Amino acid sequence: MPTKLISCVISCYNEEKNIAILLDQIKSNNLEKNFEFIIVNNGSTDNSWRIICEKKNNFPEIKFINLDNNLGWGNGITEGLKLTSSEYVGWTHGDLQYDLKILLQVQNVLKDPNNRRNGILIKGRRKNRKFTEEIFTFMMSVIASFLLGKILYDINAQPNFFSRKILNNFKNTPKDLMLDIYLYYMILKKKSNKIIRIPVMQEERMHGSSSWNRSFISKFMMSVKQFIGIIKVRF
Repeated sequence: MPTKLISCVISCYNEEKNIAILLDQIKSNNLEKNFEFIIVNNGSTDNSWRIICEKKNNFPEIKFINLDNNLGWGNGITEGLKLTSSEYVGWTHGDLQYDLKILLQVQNVLKDPNNRRNGILIKGRRKNRKFTEEIFTFMMSVIASFLLGKILYDINAQPNFFSRKILNNFKNTPKDLMLDIYLYYMILKKKSNKIIRIPVMQEERMHGSSSWNRSFISKFMMSVKQFIGIIKVRF
């Protein structure tokens, strides 16, 4: 079977109610024809892996892996990246806040030969968000830009796709949500690289709950962790 142009890693933690819908979105959009999917059960404590085992025979083109322990969302992604084989690789969330049809936009960008370069980053840009969420994201972007000396915005927007050659520069990658900013900063450091932002909608979670986006206090604590992580990324 020829290698597909794009690989997509999706890390799932306690998404037992979302997995069937996730797989249906892949199938209904015919995404498995053009994407190599690696779905990671990232140390879930619910029935996620059991449900995956029940359904994976219906999706022979998708690679499923099971991690016994959840060392962080970023760790689940990097473990999945090890199994990719495509020229372009990337990730998105598995909590259904992003409809997987957004991957069709990624596919369209890479159809243009002018966009196929080693230093490209295709990244989402969230639209029509709540005012309070926009303010929080803006403040995080300002602080991150100041600390890193680069202009960044909407850091944690999904999806993220890039040339697999960039993986050769991945060293001591963050095991948490800092993986997004790690990649973003890596691309920005080289001026010749190209960033294409695609408009995406981030919906409310259908099932389950966020591990950090639950209240002002949880957001604040996450922000502190990110500031520490940002400093580590640069230094």
